[in-house]
Amino acid sequence: MSSTTVAITSATQPQYEYFYQDGRFGAKREVLTGDKAFKTFTEIPIVDLAPAYSDKLEDREQVARKIAEVFETVGFMYIKNHGVDQAIIDEAYRVTKEYFDLPTEKKMQNFNYKNDGLRGYEALYSARLDERFKKGVSDNIEKKEGYTFSYDEEWDMVPPNLTEAQRALHYINQWPDEIFPEFKTGMMTYWSHMLTLGRRLMRLFALGLDVNEEYFDNMMRAPLATIRTHRYSPMDPNNEDENGIGAHTDFETFTMLSQDSIGGLEILNLNAQWIPAPPIEGTFVVNVGDWLQQASNGRFVSTVHRVKRLTGNQPRYSIPFFFGLDFDAYCDVLPTCQSPENPPKYKPLNIKEYLVGLRKKQEARLAKRKAEVEAGIVSPFDSY
Repeated sequence: MSSTTVAITSATQPQYEYFYQDGRFGAKREVLTGDKAFKTFTEIPIVDLAPAYSDKLEDREQVARKIAEVFETVGFMYIKNHGVDQAIIDEAYRVTKEYFDLPTEKKMQNFNYKNDGLRGYEALYSARLDERFKKGVSDNIEKKEGYTFSYDEEWDMVPPNLTEAQRALHYINQWPDEIFPEFKTGMMTYWSHMLTLGRRLMRLFALGLDVNEEYFDNMMRAPLATIRTHRYSPMDPNNEDENGIGAHTDFETFTMLSQDSIGGLEILNLNAQWIPAPPIEGTFVVNVGDWLQQASNGRFVSTVHRVKRLTGNQPRYSIPFFFGLDFDAYCDVLPTCQSPENPPKYKPLNIKEYLVGLRKKQEARLAKRKAEVEAGIVSPFDSY
């Protein structure tokens, strides 16, 4: 008599990395290995920006083509020889550190929720991108604090001569002038030089997308150019509820990041593997945002990234500069990025309309959430 053993196997369930995009958390990418894996990047390229300062168009075109190649495949790059003096960067870090060392009650005098545009001090534990974490001090989510400020016509090296209507579109910054006036001077000096660098980069992006290098000039006279300087506090290695910054894409045109020596930035590749972007002295990290991806009809890649948990005994500082376009500008998909075989995938971009739409989406989600809580469908303490 013989016996037969039947082996029952079940298909391996797919694993996903989740991230925040277009105003909400829940986008996902499947983790791929083996035969299913794509050929994709495993490190972040370094681009020498020195040719961008050449008087010769062919030199600028050369670096523009290199950037386009990186942005079509990785969406992230380091830039060196970028033209921003290290002393200006060092001063921005000095005033950032001194500001965050102030007593909490002094920092809260400029609490961002007192400002219509949420410009000012972002308190510890007040933000969350990964909605699998609860929000609040007792739940220990994103363990960082920040300070946010945006375009200021007085600090623009190329004053745009705005109309009153255009000026009214911009956010009004608030500053701790009475308790630490050096903070504004140090940060706005840094901001003005980064704005100049950002405009130069936009010209390179234009060349890389095969349009005239002045293509975006009339869309960035007074752009939504925002800095959000951060301090990340060390975390309890045994507390899995603490987070750095959750996985997300940036919605602006692009971001220029200065990070200190601590590190923690990671980039998600096509196989949903996290690739570190460690600090490299003398460089900025630059990444594509959602709007540049749309303007290029998907040719440039808005890449998912995060800041991992900080478990050492030193705080981490970073200064991201988010470069948008003018509030009243409309940017269609570039003519060189569309054809009858590849029609536009996106509608014309307008920052004012986008932000209004984003707020409506958020308000609708909050209203739905409130109704669910009142109906007893969910607990007010559940993640949302």
